[in-house]
Amino acid sequence: MVKPRAQLHNLSVCEHGGKPGTAKTSAVIDFSTNLNPYGPPGFLSEAINEAIHGLNRYPDNECCELKAKISSKFGCREEEVQVGAGVSELIPLVAHAFAKKRVLMLKHTYGEYELAARVIGAKVKQIEMPGLRIQPELIVAEMQPEDVVFVCNPNNPTGQYLGKEEQAQLIEAAERLDALLVIDEAYVEFVPYAYPLHSCVSSSRNLLILRSITKSFAIPGVRIGYAIGSEAIIQAMQKIKTPWSVSVFAEKIGTAVISAAGDAFLKETTAKIETGKQQIEAEFAVQSDANFYILDVCDASKMKAALLEHGLVVRDCTSFGLPTHVRFSVRSEAENNLLINTLLELISTRNR
Repeated sequence: MVKPRAQLHNLSVCEHGGKPGTAKTSAVIDFSTNLNPYGPPGFLSEAINEAIHGLNRYPDNECCELKAKISSKFGCREEEVQVGAGVSELIPLVAHAFAKKRVLMLKHTYGEYELAARVIGAKVKQIEMPGLRIQPELIVAEMQPEDVVFVCNPNNPTGQYLGKEEQAQLIEAAERLDALLVIDEAYVEFVPYAYPLHSCVSSSRNLLILRSITKSFAIPGVRIGYAIGSEAIIQAMQKIKTPWSVSVFAEKIGTAVISAAGDAFLKETTAKIETGKQQIEAEFAVQSDANFYILDVCDASKMKAALLEHGLVVRDCTSFGLPTHVRFSVRSEAENNLLINTLLELISTRNR
């Protein structure tokens, strides 16, 4: 029997949210995926109808139409943009193209970074997070030449966002040491005070920004994301990208949301999400810069199962190295209240 490569022997599949499991009610409310609860936007129906007429041809492997929209929006050149089938495709591309020796990442963060590194046999170094907080100086202290450094900003699952000065500290270190700094901004649209990091790309040859369209527009069924970086970085990724990975539907929808209509949708819905965050922070001692929270419930597995009996799905954070925490996203006012009240009741019952 043919055996897989040695790197795969002890490799585990990365855990994700969005798996309701078996609930006692059919009316399941999913708090486990950090999506905009007010999407998808209604204006996408026109883009979907247009895409149907393109199903009899191969997708544009360069995604020229979408690249043009992205470069116009962010003031970069099209040669500095790479479109992919979600950030989940772009992360392994980065690892395959640049991880020669070692990959750095936070101890409690998105699992696909570690998976991408281990698949190619790169060494993995996890940066400690005292008090579950990101300390940029700890990342800088560990950084070495040719490292690939993944930083999720805001971080999943903790929700912490590194501001302008903290990001500048990381960029300076990457430039000085000749490491590749990869800032994953999958949730940055939910941070109203986010720094426009894309403005640094033209002057930072060692910076790559990853962005998702899925989260902010609630379209996980459409795999679409993009990277912004120097032309040299983008060219290396393009060389090993799977041909036609971005479908006709995905590019058309991506092009539709990167628009004035998309900006208006985000402005309206993120304001509602900010109100929802106030609901949650009024009841629990939690803080987040993003649209999701983690909460210490003593036993994440048991709490997830208990909530599921009430038709509420949260994310067990054991795979993040946090077996006592659950993660949940912000949804509508009524749904937030349901989760809050159920959590308070279950916690009260546990403490009796």
